[in-house]
Amino acid sequence: MIATLTLLTPLTLTAVLLLAGAILAGFGLLRWWTGPPAGAARRWGLRGLRTASIATLILILLNPSNVTQTPGPIERPDIFYLLDTSQSMSVGDSETRFDHAVRLMREAEQIAGDTPHAARKLFRFGHRLTAIDDVSQLGLADEAKLAAGHSTKIRAQSPRDGTSRKPLLPTDSDTQLLTALRQVSSRFGRRPPAGIVVFSDGRARDESGVEPLAEQFARLKAPVHVVPVGDLGRGGDVAIVAVVAPPRVRRFTEVEVQVFLRSYGYEGRRCEVSLTAPGDPEHPEVDRKLAPPVPITLHDGFQSVGLSFRSDARTRKLQIDVSTQPEEVSTANNRFQTEVGIDRTKIRVLYVEGSSQPLQPVQRGAKYEVRGPYSDLQQALIEDEDIECVVLASAGGQGRLTRVTDAGGITTARGFPETVAELAAFDAMILSDVAADALTDQQLVWIENWIGQRGGGLLMVGGQRSFASGNWDGTPLAQMLPVDLRPDADWMPGTQVEVRPAPAAAAHPVWSIVTDARQNAEILAAFPSFFAANRWLGVKPHLTTVLATLTLDTGAQNEPSRSLVPGSSPDVAPAGQPAIVAGRYGRGRTMAMAMPITPPWANDLLTKWGDGDRRYYGKFWRNTIYWLTESSSIGRRRLVVSADKKFYRPGEPIRLTASAFDEAATPTGNYRITGMIEPQSSLSELESNDSPIRWPEGKPRESGETGPLIAWGEEFELPRADLSDGRPAFALTLPVADALLVGSASQSLRIEMTAMEDFTQVDSTSLDLQILHDPFEQQNPFPNHELLERLASGSGGRIIRDSNQLADVLKDVTLTVGAPVIHQSPIWSTWWLWTWLLGLLTVEWLWRRMVGLA
Repeated sequence: MIATLTLLTPLTLTAVLLLAGAILAGFGLLRWWTGPPAGAARRWGLRGLRTASIATLILILLNPSNVTQTPGPIERPDIFYLLDTSQSMSVGDSETRFDHAVRLMREAEQIAGDTPHAARKLFRFGHRLTAIDDVSQLGLADEAKLAAGHSTKIRAQSPRDGTSRKPLLPTDSDTQLLTALRQVSSRFGRRPPAGIVVFSDGRARDESGVEPLAEQFARLKAPVHVVPVGDLGRGGDVAIVAVVAPPRVRRFTEVEVQVFLRSYGYEGRRCEVSLTAPGDPEHPEVDRKLAPPVPITLHDGFQSVGLSFRSDARTRKLQIDVSTQPEEVSTANNRFQTEVGIDRTKIRVLYVEGSSQPLQPVQRGAKYEVRGPYSDLQQALIEDEDIECVVLASAGGQGRLTRVTDAGGITTARGFPETVAELAAFDAMILSDVAADALTDQQLVWIENWIGQRGGGLLMVGGQRSFASGNWDGTPLAQMLPVDLRPDADWMPGTQVEVRPAPAAAAHPVWSIVTDARQNAEILAAFPSFFAANRWLGVKPHLTTVLATLTLDTGAQNEPSRSLVPGSSPDVAPAGQPAIVAGRYGRGRTMAMAMPITPPWANDLLTKWGDGDRRYYGKFWRNTIYWLTESSSIGRRRLVVSADKKFYRPGEPIRLTASAFDEAATPTGNYRITGMIEPQSSLSELESNDSPIRWPEGKPRESGETGPLIAWGEEFELPRADLSDGRPAFALTLPVADALLVGSASQSLRIEMTAMEDFTQVDSTSLDLQILHDPFEQQNPFPNHELLERLASGSGGRIIRDSNQLADVLKDVTLTVGAPVIHQSPIWSTWWLWTWLLGLLTVEWLWRRMVGLA
């Protein structure tokens, strides 16, 4: 801006001279007419006042003014930035391709500084083109503030209102580069921009037609400059695309983890996938491997590998790693972290004890309690706060079962569960020295259904009324056990029985006493002896595992002797007979233990398994219960839903099957089963109101939705479809869409299911599923700079390698400067000048009055 003082009188010089001459002539004429002034009027002070007044009037007549001249407005041409935000831009270690592009933008803006340059307009593109309104999250200056003359620091800013700002990240699953360039022409306005700058690795799906499109931009005189990012000198890439793990699991159970890999450029190479638990400051000791590394052979494209580990007592963070290969494009995607929570639902154990050992009162402080042969095992189980143990006792192992009170006494009120529903409230059952006639035929049928269909766990241990000696052969329960029973008595008391864990089953969870492998092996080698055992014909061939074997010491004369049990068999079992066998029956698990677990037969187990104590006794039994109940999580539910798989690809069908149970735990088809699909993430984070599941063809739709996809939260009903054995059930097939809509390689969703009886909710449950696919963005990690170079060459653009060249593009533009703006401000049009003039006239008038002039 330029400011000057100028006389802007409306009179010309000739007019001013003529006016001055006229004034002088008039003054002379008045002097001649009136004569000389009086003597009082000739004072120099009055003459000075009059002269000053006349000079002021002449100054006003000359119109002195301040004239300011402001340069005309500079019209800056536009430069369009097109930033690739597809997933391939996330490749990189110390700096990703996306971060590299953003850094060049910031550096170029700093180099351009405050000098006039092109106005930048920023867009993102991937599977669609979108304007970026908030450029501060990229650390760029706000163009609106710069145009208004405000200084803006070039740095990332956080909102001051306390709200969180969603960061701009490369998450799009597809790159439609040429489509974005066609769409950006609709954003030009009155005239095309001075240029378009594309920040990309060039890995785009729509490569064909680049030359004709480049020629169109050349005709518009809008060159397309390209900033190719990504390292071309790499060998390939191996990445973990997704991990499928259950969100919540039972403690001390086997957890399956499915890992999905995508590789390119390493066909036939070997690598390993490992599963570890990263440590934390509070628990540094848990930073350990959860499973042995799994070797795999890589092949280009998508592949999966399964891992498994045993959960422990707390929520576990999981870290999955795939070993790196030489010259990988990025190693940051070789690691994936997730979390598995712990389901703290109590495990309920029904312990049926038939030992004839007498009850004994024991003083505990000021109180007395009754201890029986069941007390040691019950106490060992309830030391775990997640296990509840209900004890049923039978006098001599036969006849009516009665429930043991919390104080250890026998009550006559309740015995074995009286309904199927009451039995279904338990997760596991232990039968110890109980004869078959202690249970009715109806109760045995309940137990078979409870284990086979509902996933309960069953353990029978040795005793003089167990297995064949208790007449269990030929009962439904014998079919469930993992061993074949003898047709005659099988009880062998009085002989020392040496039990040794089977080497092939050393890794079984039952034998996991301590975490240190060497110490654990020493503990198992010291497994106590027993003084009795049962014999079996053999082990069933399918779905069974021998956990331990036994050897009888026929020369030992240990108490108790054979005389304690009259009529016992004199036969001797051969060395190496199975002692503990684990198996499966239907949905449930079963186990058989040849040795008794009560005094006096198991005194060493009760008192000596440890350094002179029983420290390992409780851990062994809790391990056993947790293994038996791994499949019992559905045992208490009245609605059980399953899917045919845990993960699906786009286009595959999801086959849902549901079973409902009435109050008596009997399968029923009288309920109405409804479901809805919910995302695992917040609805506000999704780009669509539709789930990736199609509405089944031919099924009525009452929600009012009309699209082909099921909306999030839209209710659907499962029609009845009885199973092949006639049991009532419900089933529905839901087709997965051909592609995910959220721009990612996977999507987790949850199917919420509800069972309704009229208007009453009976039960509800949920099913977690994963949809995975191999998106184009991840199939080839290498950049395609050749495509970008063809685009720049055909449109007359530049290939930009650094921030200086990008700054030159911003500065090398033609700026249009408008006409200057002139502003005139007269000096006489001020209050102080008129005050000065009025003051002069007033003083002159007062002075004349004082000297006697009119």
